[in-house]
Amino acid sequence: MSEALKQVTTEFLASRPQLMAFIYGLVRHPQTAEDIYQDVWLKLAGALENGTVIENQTNWCRAVAKNLILQHWREQRVAKVVADSTLLEFVDYVELAFAEADPSKDRWPDRQYALNQCVDALPEKSKRLLLLKYEEGFSIGVIASHLRQSTAAVIKALVRLREALALCVEKKLKLQELGL
Repeated sequence: MSEALKQVTTEFLASRPQLMAFIYGLVRHPQTAEDIYQDVWLKLAGALENGTVIENQTNWCRAVAKNLILQHWREQRVAKVVADSTLLEFVDYVELAFAEADPSKDRWPDRQYALNQCVDALPEKSKRLLLLKYEEGFSIGVIASHLRQSTAAVIKALVRLREALALCVEKKLKLQELGL
């Protein structure tokens, strides 16, 4: 592997949390987000193979991801939510504005690590619920049927889980700031 390709690969993998957060935030399905992320890599590798000079890889990958998300939305026109490129540009603008405000405060990798620790500490029943909702992408009704619970009980459990995870992540980040 050439030195240039190693550098591009390293930078691409280092930007994964931010790019995946951007993609997932717009498509809201883990497997679709992963597919789009992999398609971005294929387009990047193809562009490099064709000799394209990419000055700002992060911005280039975001632009490719935006196009792939728009393509996904066009293919999903039967979905309840239909968005267009104007909305996508606005979301991208707001996200970049926050990131540029103080890049040293980019805590995404720390948050991801803390979230993984918090999820690992959950009881198996809670992990299963999160898996069904966020990994498998099942609706509340399907989850309720699968777990033999009411939809209200599943909704309440998910709300409590999200609140508990948010508190756990914030606590871990505070402890990290204090060096504990």
